[in-house]
Amino acid sequence: MKKRIFPILLIFLMVLSTTAYAASQRVAQIVPSISFNGTTATCTVFIAADYATDDIDATIKLWHGNECIKTWERSSVGTLTFSGDAKVTKGETYKLTVDVTLDGDDLPRFSVEGTCK
Repeated sequence: MKKRIFPILLIFLMVLSTTAYAASQRVAQIVPSISFNGTTATCTVFIAADYATDDIDATIKLWHGNECIKTWERSSVGTLTFSGDAKVTKGETYKLTVDVTLDGDDLPRFSVEGTCK
């Protein structure tokens, strides 16, 4: 009898731990983009939450090396579309980062880089 209880208990614990983890994950589509026109960088971000009622808070930053040269903060519900411009220098590389909080849960940082030509 003891030999049967341990494997059944182990399987039961594995099923419970897997189910609890899967239910807590948040999903969102986050698409950052950076384009250049002369010495103007156009930064765009599209965010679609997994539920139309989810609160979205986004902090969008444009970086030149370790220096943040522009910051935007936006909030929305369900989806968020953002576009903003910043002055840049030709020949330099810039990084656009997006920090998103979805219904109070912080998501991993998303980023994209581009060079002004």
